[in-house]
Amino acid sequence: MPKTLCFLLLAGLQLFMFSGLAQTNTVIKGTVLHPVDDFIIISTDGLLGNRADSVLVSDSGYFKQEINVGTGNYVTITFSNQDLRFPVLPGDTIDLTLDESLLTYNLTSNNLQRKKEITAVIDNSALFDGRLEEINAAAEKRSDSLLNVVYNQQLKDFLQRIQQPSPHIKETILEIYYRHLTYWLSYNPVCALKPNEKIIGKELYNKFASLLPSDQEYLTLNEALFYTSDYYRSFLLQLKNIDPLLAKTIQADSTRLNNPVDHQVQYQTIINDVQIPVIRDWLMMHYIKNTYRGGAYADALRLSDEYKSLCHDTAIKERIKSMDLEFARLKNGNQAPDFTLEDLNGNKVSLSDFKGKWVYLNFWSVNNGACTGDFLKYDAIINEKYNGKNIVFLNICFERDAYKWRKMVNDLQIAGVHLIARGWTNLQICKDYQADALPRTFLIDKAGNINNNQLPLAALARFDSSIINEWLE
Repeated sequence: MPKTLCFLLLAGLQLFMFSGLAQTNTVIKGTVLHPVDDFIIISTDGLLGNRADSVLVSDSGYFKQEINVGTGNYVTITFSNQDLRFPVLPGDTIDLTLDESLLTYNLTSNNLQRKKEITAVIDNSALFDGRLEEINAAAEKRSDSLLNVVYNQQLKDFLQRIQQPSPHIKETILEIYYRHLTYWLSYNPVCALKPNEKIIGKELYNKFASLLPSDQEYLTLNEALFYTSDYYRSFLLQLKNIDPLLAKTIQADSTRLNNPVDHQVQYQTIINDVQIPVIRDWLMMHYIKNTYRGGAYADALRLSDEYKSLCHDTAIKERIKSMDLEFARLKNGNQAPDFTLEDLNGNKVSLSDFKGKWVYLNFWSVNNGACTGDFLKYDAIINEKYNGKNIVFLNICFERDAYKWRKMVNDLQIAGVHLIARGWTNLQICKDYQADALPRTFLIDKAGNINNNQLPLAALARFDSSIINEWLE
């Protein structure tokens, strides 16, 4: 066989293995009533990051987009700051009518059962979002019983809506399971969600018994679900990045700040525990990325150099190589990337406007509890300690809805200069600062160079006056 042909065959096989499943086109089309913007966002969950496409809406309100998906990939439609997230199958044709003034939708499909399944997922996600505050509060108190009740009520709602099992429902039922576990895991590393026959009802329970997650299903790696479920992948990341013993003993931020992570031990744990090559490669890619993002540049580069020779998946290996270059630009001592954004009054503000001052750069989001929680806990302390000092607190919010942003700034009474970045991962500023996980913080010196590429508000709040005066002079 000629070498060129052999190479092409091997490359095709590699692509198939990485995608996990054969792919083909799915059509997302429809009409926007009372359009607010001249485009909508259609994004697809992906192993190397979610792909987001801005899709133009015509003068008559019509839009259409063809996307390549594997079996069970999720698509998110964003309009007027509202998200519709649902699973699609290769060959699906989804027709939507979106009303941007009433924030309503209507969906049809080329298959009646698919329409029922998709709308059930959208409605179930809305139920989850509506109780998210309650779920987080129960998780923080480690109230297993309440969390199980909420999980079973939402599982019941989904099963009632679809009524009949189909070949693709198992992944969606597991998606609901891991959606709950993902939010719970930070507070309780020992997860135990169980389907409850009394809540679900005997008839539904029996009809779907073979598809319901068994006790401690999270302990078994599921390669098929790994390809299809963003929530499952998020759960795996949390499960492998949280030391159960440490999570149980942390009582305060000072405990966390005074106990640095042993990156080599965590690295070795993933290698030893995860035997499915593509999942291990993906987890390691994210672990290296989080180590870079946490400010441990030398540790991250060492782990990257060590793992690249062990990495099976070509696409993931290339992504790790590109991460090395991206984070090298954010090393301490490098020039901070400039940007220009709008402030609360609509004025253009650039990072370079603050040359001669120290700048504390804080990327956050209205919908991120860790970000808003940090403001509530530390903003008053920091404002008191740093008032009148040669430092500017520059808060950049990833948000499309300016009203929500302004309201949150006002409600929390956040001090500093406030800028809005309309969008998130598709923005250049997000890519420049690797700010796809929040909160993301930087300390920039008077010359515009990065002094610290990850300095949490908690650490900033702990510095005493003598240290502050010394480095801000």
